[in-house]
Amino acid sequence: MGTIRFRFICVALVVSFFAVGMAAFLNYFKYKSTIAGIAKTRVLLVGRGIENSVLASLQVGMQFAELSQLTQLVQREKTSDRLVKGIDVFDTDGKILYSTDLARVGDKVPAQWIGIANRSKNNEWSVEGAQEHMAGISVRNAFNLTVGHVGLRYSREEVDRAAAVAGREILMAALFSFLGIALVAPLALIVVIRRFERDLHALETATSRLEAPGTPAASTGSAFDEALGQLRGSLADANRSIDGVRARLDAAG
Repeated sequence: MGTIRFRFICVALVVSFFAVGMAAFLNYFKYKSTIAGIAKTRVLLVGRGIENSVLASLQVGMQFAELSQLTQLVQREKTSDRLVKGIDVFDTDGKILYSTDLARVGDKVPAQWIGIANRSKNNEWSVEGAQEHMAGISVRNAFNLTVGHVGLRYSREEVDRAAAVAGREILMAALFSFLGIALVAPLALIVVIRRFERDLHALETATSRLEAPGTPAASTGSAFDEALGQLRGSLADANRSIDGVRARLDAAG
């Protein structure tokens, strides 16, 4: 019985460890995704201000490549949120027209950015890089034609740092949870298994003392009394049937 008890406890601990580990794993990636979404929303909020300014200029007849005030605007908007590391405004061909980094003006953005922006179902899109993330807004005129894009670069390190903090908290919670389960589960299982062992012992005792048919069954005080009573009744009926068959065979002989 001691071996059964040990096996039950080991299985319970393994299952508990797996359940807690999977919960911690899923929660970590859920929080990481949430943190990344919050960072993207913050950056896009800055981009919306730039988009509104561009749309206002386009509505008065100005061309996208002639917005001279946009350079000062992107410089000012960059300082509104420390998460933003740089802002690039480029046309549909990927040529940077305005940027917080003047050295980037005239350069071409990666073709991947243009492809992702064109495939976006709305005017928001994003790109994840090794060092930086990019959140973009496609600027559309009154005819719903894309005239350019606003790309906001923000550090991946900020997102990873926040995710790491959440990950440590989740790990500590998971460790305390497993420690609590490791202390409580064996005690609860011992109580349950003892009753199980007691019932098995009662069943073993009762089946080893099956009385002759017609003898009243002794109560074991376990949940198996009713089943044992039915078993004795079935055996008695079987014995009577066998006796009847023998009697008829003897009479025929």
